[in-house]
Amino acid sequence: MIWSPIDILRSLFPTRKAADAVAPRWRAAATRAPELRADLIRLGGLLALQPVIVNGGIPEFETPDAMRLAYEAGRRDLAMQILALMDTTPEIYQEMLEDNDV
Repeated sequence: MIWSPIDILRSLFPTRKAADAVAPRWRAAATRAPELRADLIRLGGLLALQPVIVNGGIPEFETPDAMRLAYEAGRRDLAMQILALMDTTPEIYQEMLEDNDV
């Protein structure tokens, strides 16, 4: 999956002017408290794996509930949008994972 913060911002805000007004606040928050990024990743469930059921020693994916899928998709989407506003790049994600912050 190729992740682009710019594409996420374009889908969130109809014009660049709107994103330009909001993004500086989120970047400033991320600069003051870098742990906010890790919190958003955890709370948004961005690294959560799909639940499995072990049946006779064979893992099988749990049948997902449609309501739960929609709820989790909304959480992930909002977390990704805020992380994009914080100007979080794939390199920052990689650095966070290597440092075991997430």
